[in-house]
Formats: sequence, C-alpha cells, structure tokens
Amino acid sequence: MTINKRPATVYVIDDEPLDNMIVKMLIKRVDTAINVNTLSNGRKAIEQLAMVLQTSPESLPDYIFLDINMPGMDGWQFLKAYAALKIRKVKAIPIYIISSSIDSKDINRSKSNPLVADFMNKPLNVENLRTIFTAA
Repeated sequence: MTINKRPATVYVIDDEPLDNMIVKMLIKRVDTAINVNTLSNGRKAIEQLAMVLQTSPESLPDYIFLDINMPGMDGWQFLKAYAALKIRKVKAIPIYIISSSIDSKDINRSKSNPLVADFMNKPLNVENLRTIFTAA
C-alpha cells in the first residue's frame, strides 16, 4: 500500500524576478508537481510565513531558497526574523542560501548558521536541485 504524499512546496525568496523565474523553471525540471512560490523580498516572505504559521501550519513550505543580497530585508535579516517566528517548533524547513557572492565571509556565515542547510552559488543547476529533493 502506498501513501499519497502531497507535492513539496518551495519558497524562492529573491529580489531579482529573472532569478526567481530561472529557479522556478529548474525546480519544475526536477519535478513538475513541486509547488513553487516566488517572493520578491524577505519582508514579504516573513509576513507570508507568519500568516501560514497562524492559519494553516500544515501548509508551511518544505524548502526555502533564499538570496542574501536584497534591499529592504536582506537574507541575514530574514534569518533573524525567521528564527523569531519559532517555525522550527512546528516544522524543520531546510533553508538554502542562493547567492552570486563569492565572499568567503558570506559562505562561512551561511554554513555556521544552524537554520541554513547549505550555501549554493548562482546559477543553480538541475543536478544540485535533484540531489536536494531526492534526499528527503
């Protein structure tokens, strides 16, 4: 007997519309059933996560892909606000930093943050995403 599992949900948080479109396209190449929600900044993402946490926590995303260099609320500020929501008490959501930064400080800061599953350089590729989604 197989149990039908709902398709994974992914939040992609990046201020660049083209990057959001590319990441969504690559995710869909891995699995067309994955639901991809693109958000243009960290503040909108935090607001949406807070709302989902309050109203339907079972609908929290399964993965978050987060750019670190965004205006307004950057990725680091997002991580701080995300921790304050205490979502991990409800669901452990792996957060993948996606960045064009090659600064070792950004990479090390990402890898030392317990909320961050991994740091990935842009552009992402299908094989990296396939590894993430099949590891679950």
